[in-house]
Amino acid sequence: MSRHAAGTIVVVDWRGGSLPHEPGKLRPAVIVEDHELFPEEYPNMLVVPLTRDEGLAHRSFAERIEPTADNGTDTTCWALAHHVTSVSLRRVNPTASRITEEQLSNIRKRIMVAVGAA
Repeated sequence: MSRHAAGTIVVVDWRGGSLPHEPGKLRPAVIVEDHELFPEEYPNMLVVPLTRDEGLAHRSFAERIEPTADNGTDTTCWALAHHVTSVSLRRVNPTASRITEEQLSNIRKRIMVAVGAA
């Protein structure tokens, strides 16, 4: 287990323990934390889930992610900033994929709006 850079797309195993309307399967997510803020041994990281369901993508809080070679998506998806959450590193499986710096910046701004900090 290790900390990965912000903007990295990971696969989070949310199986087990979820309630209705919470993630409950393997789901891609984007790391949004600044990995330098936390020590390597800190057990959790901050992510926002990705979805293909445009119905979950509230326009003020979701960043549209179009497929590219760098992000590895095969269809348009949405980063749900209003679903920002902390997950155990034990649930996180890294990939070689990542979003752009501009997309990461937009997601972080949307998180601020969602929590009333903007």
